[in-house]
Amino acid sequence: MDGSVVGRGCLALMIHGVSQGRALPLAWRVRQGPTGPCPEDLPIALVHRICALMPPGTQVVCLGDGACDGTALQKTRTAAGWSSVCRTAVSTVVPWEGDTFRRDVVGACLTPGRLIA
Repeated sequence: MDGSVVGRGCLALMIHGVSQGRALPLAWRVRQGPTGPCPEDLPIALVHRICALMPPGTQVVCLGDGACDGTALQKTRTAAGWSSVCRTAVSTVVPWEGDTFRRDVVGACLTPGRLIA
């Protein structure tokens, strides 16, 4: 899932599928406005659209950046049975064992793949 500048002052939010090492656009929405985080309803609508097109049981891992890390979007992907990986700011704090820590601190203390929240 990625947002890119298109045209004059517009953002295209796209979901790509990867086949034979190439990213192929599957669905996209274009809106007028700057790059960066967009309203969460836009990527959620794309997830619903892709789910309607995919055969049942298809394994999906969604890779997104900080623009795709909203909690409602995460719940939507989880409900669809998708896994996700999100690159986001390390300055964000997360709860862990009753306290809050910066993500980079928690990440340094964990083995890869461990769920922290």
